[in-house]
Amino acid sequence: MPSKYQPQVSAWREDLPKWVYTTKLHLSNNKKLRYANDDYCELSRRFTGMGSLLIRLIVIILFFICVLMIISGLVAILFAIFYLDTHKALFILSFFLLLISSPIFIQFFLTFLFCPEDCPVRFNRKTGKVYIYDHFLLYCGSWATFTRSPFRAKEISVKEFNWADIQGCMTSVSVPIASGGMVRSYRLECVVCEPNTTKVIDHFLLAADTSLSYDEWMWINNYMAFYDNNLDAELMPEEEFTWPIKVNWPEEIDKKSKASSLKAYQQIDAEYKKIKE
Repeated sequence: MPSKYQPQVSAWREDLPKWVYTTKLHLSNNKKLRYANDDYCELSRRFTGMGSLLIRLIVIILFFICVLMIISGLVAILFAIFYLDTHKALFILSFFLLLISSPIFIQFFLTFLFCPEDCPVRFNRKTGKVYIYDHFLLYCGSWATFTRSPFRAKEISVKEFNWADIQGCMTSVSVPIASGGMVRSYRLECVVCEPNTTKVIDHFLLAADTSLSYDEWMWINNYMAFYDNNLDAELMPEEEFTWPIKVNWPEEIDKKSKASSLKAYQQIDAEYKKIKE
């Protein structure tokens, strides 16, 4: 049976119910909680390697190795062209492959160099708003990988949604391994629907893991319903190394996401509309 939210997200597994899951049992946030108070909470969407200096350095080194290999290959091919006419076809093919691959190499390099330490999400239960701090790295693999300029890697997008329009889905992908068997990965996706419909107009990744876990989704549902007694309030552990590019919410969004009431939110919105006029 397909998802009731259409168009269905890729690799869909199941739709997740949106309700208060428990008022007694302990609910974990999987050490993703960056901050929480009575108005809003902020959860990390830092995926494996996002904040690791080692991973970033490895990618940067591999990038330079690839560039050196490409340059060396071009020099060898140019040498062959001047002395061996039969290699002209090989040169044309190599040059074509270089044109296709170079934007991808540049984009990966700039992305790992400039992407922020985290791409968090904020949930304000007083206003019923959700805020997504996004970076293109989270959706690497889409057509935008090939169509957008690699020099836009520093761009950050911030989106605002209504909690009432957000639903949860679980997706999973299985990959065979050489030694036999399968490795399965799971993703908690949030789909954004048009108000009072099941028509999906946007979606964002909430969490990814190698095991099936609904923890973050259950935690958020209970938090938004003001059931706090059983929620794990431990903040995510600090790392020894933090990437120098910090999360920097735009001033307007930062104030809106911290509003203590819908009235306060509307006042902030009105103030910034006047500034923009």
